[in-house]
Amino acid sequence: MNQFDLDKQLKAEKDNEAPMSDFVRGRLEETYASISGGKMNAWTRPERSGKRRFLGTGAVAAVLGITLFASGFASPAMADSIRQIPLIGSLFSSIERDLGLQNAANEGLTSQVDSNVSYKDVKLEVTETVFDGTRAVYALTVAAPNLKDGMYDTDKGPVKLSSAIDAITFKGNGGEFDSLGGGGQYWGAGKDHPNTIIVEQTLNPSPERIKHTAPDAFDAEVEVKLAGIDHTFTLNVPFTKKTDDVISLKPNAVKTAGDLIFTANAVDVTPITTRLEYSLEKVSKTPISEQDEHDLIYTNVAVYDDQGHLLDRLGGQGVIQGNKFTMTVHYASARSGTKYLILKPFKNNDGDFPKEIKNSQFVDGLDIRIDLTN
Repeated sequence: MNQFDLDKQLKAEKDNEAPMSDFVRGRLEETYASISGGKMNAWTRPERSGKRRFLGTGAVAAVLGITLFASGFASPAMADSIRQIPLIGSLFSSIERDLGLQNAANEGLTSQVDSNVSYKDVKLEVTETVFDGTRAVYALTVAAPNLKDGMYDTDKGPVKLSSAIDAITFKGNGGEFDSLGGGGQYWGAGKDHPNTIIVEQTLNPSPERIKHTAPDAFDAEVEVKLAGIDHTFTLNVPFTKKTDDVISLKPNAVKTAGDLIFTANAVDVTPITTRLEYSLEKVSKTPISEQDEHDLIYTNVAVYDDQGHLLDRLGGQGVIQGNKFTMTVHYASARSGTKYLILKPFKNNDGDFPKEIKNSQFVDGLDIRIDLTN
């Protein structure tokens, strides 16, 4: 029986169990308070360098699990109650930087899977995935003699696990998504899961980019190569879409300022991912210069929710044709129930998406508001 079926059985049996004692409930509440420090701030945005780095929020989840089960409290009712604690229920709940993955964990939108492969004394394992029709994300854990606390010992010295990965390829649904290999990225899962990396593949349903849209469920063939090992690890990873709460809009909203035209062509929002298609056009009767092309490409779009929170940009793909730059960008959704989004083009010359944007960087007169509710 897999973890998902076991969870369903435990929940079905919960009503037949005796109520949890006040003592046990009190211990759970005390422990959960210690994990969260007495309060949770979902909007903390830690410092980062050029690469995406995520830090966990709790350090005692594993100890808590050992203590409770070693104490003989592993009844179905207790198991179900424990699973409601996010740090135990899902690894993705501890990914601070990506609020979309936090939403997936907290709203039960992750899938438990069992995929592993071994070669000699090295084992790769995938136990949890997230898929919302746009983003396919999985947690990849590595076990190896030369891997300890996230540091992988190579012939050239120890490096972080994320740096020890030579290549990851993703072939989804019988190879239909091969052309999307450029839409993936990976990063360390954080200090609480040092031997795990989070791998993300963006499935862009735009008909101009690929022939096929993503199905509700598919199996992906994942290939991984590690430094110093002359072997390709191949895993079969199943993905199942669990998000029915999807907002798809084609606002075709247009704003003009000076010689720039900003158009929001399409917006798709799930609790996990916000996808934006837009274009920036420079009005000109003659072909634009290389500098003009550079300015268009490095004019990014910041997306804010109705509470003023800046959505973290995950990645994007664009093409410039003539005097128009068309872009598809994916952002981590901030929270469920967002009523509107504010799109604000800004000048960004360093290539990395900033965690804060100065007022001087915004292009005046190009803001667009997208209402997500009727």
